[in-house]
Amino acid sequence: MIQFIHAADLHMDRSFEGLVNLDKRVQERLLIANLNVLSNIVDEAIKHAVDFVLLAGDSFHQPRPSLKIQKHFVDQMERLNQSNIDVYMIFGNHDYYQQERYWFKFPDNVHLFTSESVETKKLISKSKEEIAISGFSYLHQWIHQNKVVDFPLRDSVDYHIGMYHGEIGANEKGNYAPFHVSQMQDKGYDYWALGHIHVPMDLNEHGTINYPGAPQGHTQKETSARSILLVGLDQGRSQIETLEVAEVYWEEKTISLKLAKTTQDILSIFKTQLETTSTKLSLLDIKVVDYTHLSHEVIERIQSGELLDYLTDKLSANLINIYVWRITIVNEESPNRVSLSVSEDLLEQLFETYHSPEIFQQILNEMYSHSEALRLIHDIPNYQEQTLNRAKELLVRDFVFEEDKE
Repeated sequence: MIQFIHAADLHMDRSFEGLVNLDKRVQERLLIANLNVLSNIVDEAIKHAVDFVLLAGDSFHQPRPSLKIQKHFVDQMERLNQSNIDVYMIFGNHDYYQQERYWFKFPDNVHLFTSESVETKKLISKSKEEIAISGFSYLHQWIHQNKVVDFPLRDSVDYHIGMYHGEIGANEKGNYAPFHVSQMQDKGYDYWALGHIHVPMDLNEHGTINYPGAPQGHTQKETSARSILLVGLDQGRSQIETLEVAEVYWEEKTISLKLAKTTQDILSIFKTQLETTSTKLSLLDIKVVDYTHLSHEVIERIQSGELLDYLTDKLSANLINIYVWRITIVNEESPNRVSLSVSEDLLEQLFETYHSPEIFQQILNEMYSHSEALRLIHDIPNYQEQTLNRAKELLVRDFVFEEDKE
């Protein structure tokens, strides 16, 4: 039997996106979070005395990682070296490999795949079993070809493992080495260690073709990105265990104000709901429901961000492991909504018009003329779609659309 860690998509030098006006306490924790995640992975590898560690691409967020990140990475690899644990590492589309950009020598236990051609490396496990590991790395931002076809058939070893950073089920013109699961199965390997998708995914019934997901989420959408896989293989049988290593959790929480009669009740409800015993930092996105019995002024104070500011400033001393970064009122039927003599059909027609990229850009022409604003817009996935959806949400929340009968 062999046992190993499968991790991918650490994105070690990536910032935590969408957070503004952070207090010093949170800033300091976020600055070291990425470093600590790698340390946590190494801790788990040593704790479980694994045979080796697989890093399946995008360990770094960019092809030119900072010297601080590089040094920490090398130091952690040396910890594994001292415990006689080898590391097999491929590079992905974010950290595509260029040798001259690495200032520190990797320890002897780190085995790099440095070619876009598929290579196979072999090792002997602690139980004296022979293992073949096949993989490739990105040397450029994109690989358009399906690389599975270049992998050899299963070698005559005790275990054969494939490492692959790419997108599943994409068409043959994808940018990230598109592949199909059936092609991997046809190779006869004992395990495929995948990277690129940040959500954990098990792609076959035997649990032997896996995306572990990112071990640390960096955006509000990555609520499930917090783990690595501890994999055990024993001649046709597999055992997969999920190990949480994240330092920061992105979480959503729904808070009901149904029992709130006064503003003091609201503060009490929030304080009770936010109590936690976790030692990790939770970045909370709070959804408020059951609020329509409250006055318009109270609702406005929540919507304006005043309650958010209070929670950030006044409760941080007692809630050291929680940071509320957004509070949203969930749309409900409200007597305070304003009636408009406009049909919903007309509203849909208007939004259909604004879906035209040319018209949308014309509306935001001033923003598009600023290079920094344009860069930020391009960094937000589906910016136009998100903006229009949010505008529609606000209109539906505040207005009732009734076609004029006259």
